[in-house]
Amino acid sequence: MAQFSWIRLIGFVALMLTGLGTETFAQTTDELLANLKSPIPKTRRDAARELGERRQKAGSRTLQEVVASDKTAEVRSAAIHALGRIKDMDALPVMLATLRDSDVDVRRETILALVMLYTEKDIDFILARRSGIRLLDPFLSTYESTVLDPVVTVDPRIPDGLVGLVGQDPDEVSIPAIRALGVLRAGQTVDALGRKLASAGGLRVEILRTFIKMGEPSAGRYVIAYLNDNDTRVRNQAHTAAGVLKTKDAVPELLRIFRSNADENTRKLSLEALARIADPKTEEVMIAALASPSAGLRRFANEGLARLENAKRVEMISSYRLKEKDASVRLAQAFALYRLGRREYIQAVAADLASGRKDQASEYLLESRPEDLYPLLDTGPAEQRRRVAESLGKIGSAGAIPPLRRLLNASDSELVNAANLAIYRIEQRVAPKPQGEKQDTERQRRPKKVVPRVFGFASPIQADGLYVETPLIVKVLRTSVGGIFRGRPLTVAIS
Repeated sequence: MAQFSWIRLIGFVALMLTGLGTETFAQTTDELLANLKSPIPKTRRDAARELGERRQKAGSRTLQEVVASDKTAEVRSAAIHALGRIKDMDALPVMLATLRDSDVDVRRETILALVMLYTEKDIDFILARRSGIRLLDPFLSTYESTVLDPVVTVDPRIPDGLVGLVGQDPDEVSIPAIRALGVLRAGQTVDALGRKLASAGGLRVEILRTFIKMGEPSAGRYVIAYLNDNDTRVRNQAHTAAGVLKTKDAVPELLRIFRSNADENTRKLSLEALARIADPKTEEVMIAALASPSAGLRRFANEGLARLENAKRVEMISSYRLKEKDASVRLAQAFALYRLGRREYIQAVAADLASGRKDQASEYLLESRPEDLYPLLDTGPAEQRRRVAESLGKIGSAGAIPPLRRLLNASDSELVNAANLAIYRIEQRVAPKPQGEKQDTERQRRPKKVVPRVFGFASPIQADGLYVETPLIVKVLRTSVGGIFRGRPLTVAIS
């Protein structure tokens, strides 16, 4: 068995080496830094990319010089992208200055790099644009729900620099800037963006989406004027924003739209917004919609009554639930009954966490009492327990940490990762940072992960000082494999 394991290790290393170009394999950091000064643009560009792949801070100063002075835009783009991956906050002044670069593509890449200082997860959409060959690409995502955790503090110079681009630069720069502000939760830019809405034209949808991500209630006052916009996409985003931001001043207009509009989709959007706002003036509308022939309206009516928390409606909702056939409506009814005091119905909500309605159920968990979720960590499918852990990471207090710690010994790696991340988020939330603490980056903050395995070994793509618990461990202290391991310790497990 041990002999077979060694054969697997040799095969793994051979597979790694055959996938690498010999030129990249041979290059040291010093050679890459020298190549940044090559007279050949392609050599400079490739060197910048490789330093970014290796995330080598030793290259930061030279890359900053390239960004500031290289005459080739493609090289400057590669260098600014590398600085984003290296995450050297000392490079921030140079990066911010590059927002004014003469080349549009360099400015676009700078926007992405500034976001990369804090997160690299699902951010490609920031630069996505439907043009040319990608006009009808069904796989092109121009929106992701990616947003930083509220505990992350972003250097205020970054939002200030980004918002200055909006409306001043072409849309191909303005749109990425707006999207980046949403990812960074740059709430301090609400008023600046709100003032730009009237003249924003094609940027309005992007600004409204960013308001939703920011979650700043003060943005609601800018949304109301667009509830009846001629552009359907703007109108729909305005409805969603009014609900998410709980804009009470929008209630009269939303009620008027709901009562007078013949379009069912518009009525659903207005009722959903009203359900999120949960103004007592809407209770009778919610009660009437419980008997609607539209499953969507019935669902939002139950959600609205849940948030209004009038316990007198328990019997009514229970009666409707006995004859309800639609699964999403039944889930909303369970949520309503739970919120109105029938705490046992949290089990019915949790049961849908591993179904096609998992997103709906997950949203409801965020409006539950954290202590009601603790028992759910110990029972049910792994996916259900993982989503409960994720919810506790967002709403839990210190009391959630002990039950979450029990999951750290689970056999399911995704469940362990979710519990670990939830604990981390809670600890960050309940332990305020000392005054004057240096800004951290996502790379420094991120918790350890259980690493996926390739051919029985730790995945080289995520090699980052990895330790995999198995009987025999071979520790490679340093490797020069083309930057894939980026010169860090790699632990390979052999069983």
